[in-house]
Parts: sequence; structure tokens; C-alpha cells
Amino acid sequence: MYVPRHFEEREPERLLALMRAHAFATLVTVDEAGAPFATHLPFLVERDAAGEVHLFAHMAKPSPQWRSFAAERDVLAIFQGPHGYVSPTWYTTEPQVPTWNYATVHAHGRAHVLDTPDEVLRILRDTAALYEAGNARPWEPGQADDYVRRLMGGIVAFDLRVSRLEGKFKLSQNKSEADRRGVIAGLERGARPADLELAALMRSREP
Repeated sequence: MYVPRHFEEREPERLLALMRAHAFATLVTVDEAGAPFATHLPFLVERDAAGEVHLFAHMAKPSPQWRSFAAERDVLAIFQGPHGYVSPTWYTTEPQVPTWNYATVHAHGRAHVLDTPDEVLRILRDTAALYEAGNARPWEPGQADDYVRRLMGGIVAFDLRVSRLEGKFKLSQNKSEADRRGVIAGLERGARPADLELAALMRSREP
């Protein structure tokens, strides 16, 4: 990913926060012929006792993608954070042109299939717990234990061990303070939740 210096984000906690808030990511692999393959998956973003980042997920067993893990090639998970159109009319200085502000994280590493039923079930339980949080009657796999265990034969769970994180937070850092404030105000006038989230992220970075 091309990352100009003023848009580069290196702070691990900020990168992990974005990944956890936008955990439905795109997993990209390359096969032996050099052809890319992409799958869209909800990930669990975890850090172990040694500080290493792990991304856990599962996919349908008929998908050919997981078979490429055995080749020990690097894979890429792309986490897309808030993003939105920026109108040149929001700036205080002229001339200006339209652009797009956004935040994204690329996680590089190698993926390994999880073989034991207990490991697979842990991924399913933790994923359900994450997205059932706040539900008045949270569902968990134990409520349909036999059915879930039958379905487990049709999925492949894996652990993507992250070796490198790249963060690009394009938030008008190359503009003046007045222009940045104009962009924030323009986004806050929008109706899209993503615009409001983007504006909040920009505000959090202001001195």
C-alpha cells in the first residue's frame, strides 16, 4: 500500500482499535499461478501474552482459499475503517479539488489451519459472543450444540499470525487547520453514519 508520510499511522493501539471496530475484513491470498483470491470474513483480533497479534476466522470448507495456507506464503487481511467524500466547498482556501478521506489497516502474515474441534469451537463461541453482545437474549453455540458440531465439518478455522501492520489514516493532515475543521464540519452535516464516524476520528486527531 502506498502510504505518504503524513498519512502513515504506526501506533499499534490505534491500528488494533480500528481493526476491532471494523472486523469484517478482506482476506487476500495468491495461488501458485500468481492469481489473487479474496474472501470477506469477520475476524477476531487478539493479542497474545507475548504481544503478538493473531487474527482468527473461519470460512466454508469448499472454498479453495484455505488450501493455499499450506504453501507458507504471506497473506493479507484488509480492514476498512470509516471513509467519505470530501467536497472542495468545505475548505477555506482555494483552489481545491474533491478527494476521499479514509482509514485502513493492512495486516500481513501467514495463516495456519486450526485442526482440533476445541479450537474451532472456541473461534465460533468467541465470534458469536462478540456480535451477540448487547442482545437481550444472546445466542451461543451451546444452545444448538449437536447442530453446531455437525456444521463444524463444513468449515475451516484458521489463525493468521500477523508479522506486519500498515496503517493509512488519510484525514486531511496535509491541509491547514482551518481546512481540516471545514472538512469535519462538512462531514458532520452529512446523513451517513460513516461520515459522522470519520468526522469523530478526525476530531480525535486534532491538537
